[in-house]
Amino acid sequence: MPRLQEEGIGPVHGFRLSTISSTRPTETGTTHEPTGLDLAMKLHYLKAVYIYSAEMACDLTVVHVKDLFFTVLNEIPWVNGRFKRHDSGRPYIKCNDSGTRFVESHCDLTVEEWLRVTDRSVDESLVYHQPVGPDLAFSPLIYIQMTRFSCGGLAIGLSWAHIMGDPFSLSHFVNLGTRAFADEEIYSPKPSDLDRGFLNPNSMSKNPVSIKQVEPVGDLWVTPSNSKMTTYSFNVTVNEIRSHSPANGDEFEILSGIIWKCVAKARAESEPFTITIIRSDHNGMKPRAVRNSQMIGSVQVDFSVAGASLEEIVKSIGEATDERFSIDEIGESEDGVLDFVVYGAKLTFVDLSGVDFYKAKIREKSPVSVYCNVQGIGDDGAVVVLPAAEREEMVVTVTFPVDEMEKVKCELKKCGLVYSRR
Repeated sequence: MPRLQEEGIGPVHGFRLSTISSTRPTETGTTHEPTGLDLAMKLHYLKAVYIYSAEMACDLTVVHVKDLFFTVLNEIPWVNGRFKRHDSGRPYIKCNDSGTRFVESHCDLTVEEWLRVTDRSVDESLVYHQPVGPDLAFSPLIYIQMTRFSCGGLAIGLSWAHIMGDPFSLSHFVNLGTRAFADEEIYSPKPSDLDRGFLNPNSMSKNPVSIKQVEPVGDLWVTPSNSKMTTYSFNVTVNEIRSHSPANGDEFEILSGIIWKCVAKARAESEPFTITIIRSDHNGMKPRAVRNSQMIGSVQVDFSVAGASLEEIVKSIGEATDERFSIDEIGESEDGVLDFVVYGAKLTFVDLSGVDFYKAKIREKSPVSVYCNVQGIGDDGAVVVLPAAEREEMVVTVTFPVDEMEKVKCELKKCGLVYSRR
């Protein structure tokens, strides 16, 4: 998709780049030190797209959209900075107000025509993405793309370096911007003002299985991969999820169990016995700040998932072991210079069903559609679940190696999650 963007092929075209920054200078010498958990997420990026109707957005200008972010960049100035390295090699952010890249583009379709495509992974063409590096001092940490549809509707797409914060932080950032645009007073605490540690749930420390060390990537922060990955997205209703089993567990756990079983069948003799679960910390790290605080848990089973009952699979998912403490420690290894993959190191399920994406209201109107996914997923693949515009629906985005995607989709069709009409 990024290549199509750059070449101007397809309905999205006319890219124009500029820079936005905070409206007040940050105090000279200010820096931001990532935690071990932040550093472990270094090779991953978040992509999010908010689409607004023509009725709401037709008279919004580029200046209006930039205004959404000026105040929040004042409040969280370190996301405007650039990475440098200490003498030890450890990355840190120099808060030098270098700015966030802003991209203007146009789409030849109306919002209605764009949303007719049921595979919402098409929204990734509304996100301008470049990785951090190879010149750290000149690499923005956020790209914001504004796309004007032919009907006057609007898409706001963000590419967000995960080292800064999790999907809940990205949503918080956008929500702050829309609140500031409505002339509300906003506040977001600095991560340095909060307790940045995680409780160790285990009496004995052990190496986390949900993270994989990779060969050093240097200053170009891109996940190394042995496979060409592809993405597919579909909607599923809560009733469709619940109809599969009376299993205990919430909708995300049941849905993850169904898809884990499908992937196990598709992979046959190489079915995954270990998965990673990423979701919000239900204990609630308050107040919300831009940081990585998501719960990262591992699930390991000693039975065949392909042949197991859904009840047994869902039960094991509900018993995921929180590995944040160990990941934070290993992220600090060798003073933070080692490189890791989290998403896709093992088959990964990401629960964004509780994220307040639709609270990003402009002129008191929620977006008509929101999409979110991860860039830089490892070879084992990932499943991202987020709320749909309709309250009783969820958007499911799966990313797998190209050579196994059709097998996975075939299993999803067999169990009724995906229909040929989708």
